[in-house]
Amino acid sequence: MILSFFDTILRFIESALGNFYFLIAVTSVLFFLKATLLVSLVTRGLRSSKLHRQWLFLVFVLVGSMFENFAWLIKLSKLTFLPDIEYRLTLFMARFSWGFTIVQYQSLALFLENLAEQKFKLTLRSKFFICISSIFFFTFMGLAFYDFNCFNSTQRPAFEIPLITMTALYMLFPLMLTSLFITFRKIQTTQLPSLLKKQLSVLIKVLIIPWWACDLLQVYPFDLLANSITNSYAAIGISQIFLTYAIYYSFRQIMALRFLNFKNHVQAQKKHNFIGNFKDLLEQLSYATNMQELAHRTQTYFQEAFNVPLRRTTLYIRKQEAPVDETTKTNDHKVQKEVENFLTVNAPTTIELLSQAKILIYDELSFSNFYEKNPSYTALLTFMDAINADIFIPVYEKQKLIGYIVIDHHARLDQFYSDMERDEMLVFASYLGNVINLLQHRNLESVIHHEKELKEELYSKHQEINQYKESVRSFLRTSTQKKIGIIFYKNRHFTFGNQAAKELIKININNQEGHPLSQALKKIAQQVQEYKSPQTHFVKDADGTRLVLNGVPNLEQNNIIITVYHPEISDIITKQLDQLKDPTKWDYLLYLETTQSGQLINQLIPGSGETLLNFKIELLKTAMSKKATLLEMAEEDLLPTTELLHHIGLREKLHVLTLHGPEKNFETATKLFGMNPVFNNAHNTQESVLKSLHPTGTLFIKNIQFLAPETQEYLAEFIHYGFYRIFKSDQKIFANVRIICSSARDVTVLADEKKFSKTLANELKKTTVTMPSLMTLSEDELSSLAQGFSEQALKTQTFKNLLALTPREKLKLANQRPVSLQELKTRVQHLLVAKSKKNDIYQETQFDPAYDISDPELVEAARLGKHALRDPKIVALLWNKFKSQNQIATFLGVNRSSVSRRCKKYDLN
Repeated sequence: MILSFFDTILRFIESALGNFYFLIAVTSVLFFLKATLLVSLVTRGLRSSKLHRQWLFLVFVLVGSMFENFAWLIKLSKLTFLPDIEYRLTLFMARFSWGFTIVQYQSLALFLENLAEQKFKLTLRSKFFICISSIFFFTFMGLAFYDFNCFNSTQRPAFEIPLITMTALYMLFPLMLTSLFITFRKIQTTQLPSLLKKQLSVLIKVLIIPWWACDLLQVYPFDLLANSITNSYAAIGISQIFLTYAIYYSFRQIMALRFLNFKNHVQAQKKHNFIGNFKDLLEQLSYATNMQELAHRTQTYFQEAFNVPLRRTTLYIRKQEAPVDETTKTNDHKVQKEVENFLTVNAPTTIELLSQAKILIYDELSFSNFYEKNPSYTALLTFMDAINADIFIPVYEKQKLIGYIVIDHHARLDQFYSDMERDEMLVFASYLGNVINLLQHRNLESVIHHEKELKEELYSKHQEINQYKESVRSFLRTSTQKKIGIIFYKNRHFTFGNQAAKELIKININNQEGHPLSQALKKIAQQVQEYKSPQTHFVKDADGTRLVLNGVPNLEQNNIIITVYHPEISDIITKQLDQLKDPTKWDYLLYLETTQSGQLINQLIPGSGETLLNFKIELLKTAMSKKATLLEMAEEDLLPTTELLHHIGLREKLHVLTLHGPEKNFETATKLFGMNPVFNNAHNTQESVLKSLHPTGTLFIKNIQFLAPETQEYLAEFIHYGFYRIFKSDQKIFANVRIICSSARDVTVLADEKKFSKTLANELKKTTVTMPSLMTLSEDELSSLAQGFSEQALKTQTFKNLLALTPREKLKLANQRPVSLQELKTRVQHLLVAKSKKNDIYQETQFDPAYDISDPELVEAARLGKHALRDPKIVALLWNKFKSQNQIATFLGVNRSSVSRRCKKYDLN
């Protein structure tokens, strides 16, 4: 049963791979592949400055092999679609190919033996084999020409088939096996360059032995018939397929390994994104502030980019002012001594060769010296042996050698350094030279700090330009259709003077006397009537759009004229100009009144007055920067203010770190900066907070005074330079994270008492936001705050007059002052709820559901309520904020099942 199965398989293979049409296709591919290689080889050889005999032998190998393939194509063509080809022509090509097969194997034997020799020489054994091969060659050539008119197999000489068998046995065994044995022995006993050993290894294992095995498979068991040239056509098919791949692969490999010294450097087999990887590393390299960090980053780079073990790469900095100590016996100083001796003792031609090469690679030097014996190459190899180096990379700055990188010998086993890797090393060394020069002649730390300050200043200016553009756009929207409405007031009656007035004032002023807009118009009319002078008020219409009411007396008609229009830039500034003593703040006043950022700040602090206005401007300026900020305000106002700064700064991720007591075991430091892997627990692989927030995050540290002194120093360094050190490590990592802090006590006082880092205190004091105390705020400003919160709480204008805060209630708030804005906001809300219940309109009153929400991103979702689930963006925002369906359902006031369905629909898990 099993024998029958295997017999079926073998018959299938014989019929498939032995198919004549299949053999024609495979043989044609192999023939053209060899032709391509031959053309490439001839072209490279003719371009080379020196022709090697090994190159000539290899050409003969390819030519002989191509004759064999061509003979097969003639034979197979006769057996398929060209049966009229004369027998004598196919026989002529067969004899001709056998003759050149002898040339092929003899050339291959000479090529192998002499590839590992510096100088070509024919040994007695080689001459003996050449003589035998010549006899076989001329015999087949004679048969081909002198017995050309052989019309069938019966006319062939009786000795021809035994001759073919003898030729096959001779080529496959005495000739090739002897050459292979001698070559293997040379590889084992002779000091050959590593590149050459690799070439021989690839040729023998991948090409020559498979080639030899394939030819053996074709003629075995050496009982050829007169009308056949093989024992198995399937064997031919297998051989041709395997040889096609073997020839392609082996030549691709050895050509990349500087075969016959055609190339100056080892060629890279694979291409990768050099710029993308290198850009990140150079950015990290620029933050090194001393030579030790530079050496460590150099080792890290060579490990990540070239797979060189960390301790096998060393950066040496030349010290021009002090010679190397002769008595020092450490390995580093030994290398430095050898390098200095080499630079001073050797001939100028050798030093010039070093400058031209730019980088010394031991394997390539050894290979070049093997083919082109040169005293300079020998001197460089001796130098590389003395420092035990695979690679020596000089580091120059303005044509002056200021350092060098040494990679230890055998640092990367069985791998050669390619031309692409060589170029990467040169670019790295070029950049490294600039960094070393900076470290030696300038304070790099101050340069980094200055660069960080410039980036922060540039960011602030960019934000200010954006605010200015938004402000201008807001005025352009209304100035395109400038409308000025005219209203006449006489005998307690308002009359519209034009169509624009009706469009701007969308209510019936005389009938809706309780409407805030009606009351504002009545108030300005009464003031003009009483004082006989122009009056100006700012109001909002039913849609919340700002309007300017300007009333003037008309003595001739005994009435009052009120103009209504949208405010211009001058109106905005003039309104509060007296409250600003610093002219540089005028621009920020404009942004505060006309931009989205300004609206958010006015929503957080809805009051007016000199103190509040100046504080709001300082808050806006701080929000437009990304400097580390210290918040000095009531505890309840910390998070709303932080969320505001985070949102206006266009940052995406906010991380709040609340400290409840003094730091223990540097747990906060580990969390913020990460831990050195040497000290880190193998199971604790959590990403550091600063790394997770880079590049668009905000970190808020509440009660920063509880940080350990060492952690404070780490944080101060990050704020000052823009990079942080992994805890208990010298490794520095850049991070674009905004820091916002708060402290229950004055950090300056704590620093004076030596209970807080003076460095960190100085950094935080550069940008401090101090909210005015409500305990000392004027009654007018406190009253405006309460009025502002009252207007925010009510969603519609329906009961606004009925629920408006009375002077008595405002006085009560002033006498029992709240500590924080949030407390005032809550007390105002309680007053409104109590009044609505007292007037029995609580159910009808629409309070703003977003009143208690301080996060600007959540305000719109709170106002939409259950309808927010229809918007995929808002649902995604809620999921990123809460990470819990239960909390989203509670926030929106809906069932959890509704939230679950939407999360599944929007693929939020």
